Amino acid sequence: MGVRTWWKAWGELIRKLVALVASFASMGGLLVAFLPSPRDLPSWAVALLVSAAFFLVVLVVLEFLDRRGRRVYAKSDADGIKRYMLNWIEHGGRVAIWTRDMSWAQNPETRRLLTEKARRNELILCLPELNELARELAGAGAEVCAYGARHLESPASRFTIAFYGRDGARVAVGRAEGDTHVIDEFSAGSHPALHLAEDLITLVRSLQEKQTR
Repeated sequence: MGVRTWWKAWGELIRKLVALVASFASMGGLLVAFLPSPRDLPSWAVALLVSAAFFLVVLVVLEFLDRRGRRVYAKSDADGIKRYMLNWIEHGGRVAIWTRDMSWAQNPETRRLLTEKARRNELILCLPELNELARELAGAGAEVCAYGARHLESPASRFTIAFYGRDGARVAVGRAEGDTHVIDEFSAGSHPALHLAEDLITLVRSLQEKQTR
């Protein structure tokens, strides 16, 4: 991972952590400056410092937990992106994929996994136009919704819902950001992105159903 990609992935978190530590250090410095002696701190000052240290640790832990739902890859790291997507969809349950052309699935291991899911009726695929892989997966049993490039030739949003239609569903939303590819993960309780993604899938499935009547 290059320096620019690393900073894109961790820069925001580092800035927040530095701000938190600086706030704690400022408060400690004020106490030391205005009170007679660090050895003779009154009980309220000790309690204040202990509380501040406790909440500092809590905030740091929360920031790290919040950051776990983001992955940043260099655009040139095609293998890293493909590996991430393979890990995202390899678990049991239905998968709904909103994509432009399935470029991340052009490797034998991912194609094999998608074919297995298609045969088990666990794959929904939404894209502007059919391509070779989409036809292959449709033939294996996948529900493929080609909504037409005239409606949306190259969708800006790319996402994959794991455990689609079940409690515990999660969505991975990918987007280009400069020279990096950013993937954010959301669950039902953490962000409305999952519900928006499910609505898009439902809408396209309804359109496809009407077209095939």
